Amino acid sequence: MRISVSKAVLFLHAFPLSSEMYFHQFRALEEKKIPYLAPDYPGFGNSPNLPGDITIERLTDHTVGKLTELGVKKVIAVGDSMGGYIIFDMFRRYRDLLAGMVFVSTRAEGETPEGKKARYNLIGRVKEEGKGFLINMMLENQTSPATKKDPHKMNHLRCIMEKATEEGIIKTLKALAERRDSTDLLASIDLPALVVAGKNDDRVTPPEVVKKIADGIKGSTYVELENSAHLPPFENPYEFNRVLLNFVEYCW
Repeated sequence: MRISVSKAVLFLHAFPLSSEMYFHQFRALEEKKIPYLAPDYPGFGNSPNLPGDITIERLTDHTVGKLTELGVKKVIAVGDSMGGYIIFDMFRRYRDLLAGMVFVSTRAEGETPEGKKARYNLIGRVKEEGKGFLINMMLENQTSPATKKDPHKMNHLRCIMEKATEEGIIKTLKALAERRDSTDLLASIDLPALVVAGKNDDRVTPPEVVKKIADGIKGSTYVELENSAHLPPFENPYEFNRVLLNFVEYCW
């Protein structure tokens, strides 16, 4: 089916989750009758794996292809973690599609040599041991103390992560390791930008790392959310939805 809307909100999920991490936002936008799209990356959620290597650029092209198929002309892109890397690449190569950008728990820098080595070590372990250890590690590293105390949230996150295929995980870890540095883009971004950090993220993207994006984008808005680590849309949906809806209404 082809739809034609002037704008939609585009949700780009974190690793190793799927678009389901945004289910609270879907409800909020549906109540406001705001159109949205939320594709899963290949090998995650309901999306099958693709042959060949995966790169951030290929994920961008995959996403833009879906927008083109649906006739969507403008998006307000919301990207958590690796979703933010895709937004940077969209600005670099598909700027005309963007009406606004929401960077969540992400960074502009490319991977460090140490980080790259760690990701390739993870690839080796997934090949040998399977994905179970990685899911346990991500659940520990990506969540706040408040989220850890909520067994329903933790079980839900585990279920989302369990849908990821080992092939998808391996290919995407390589894409993350080899991602491009985007710090050079910050000063040139001339679109509305909202930057959101989880106040309790002390392991993956601490607030001071996320804030560098806001500091580099003239006129951007920076917000830190309580009771959130790496996944604010899932961990503190009430506050995240409040700031997101205000931003979407501004961009609309």
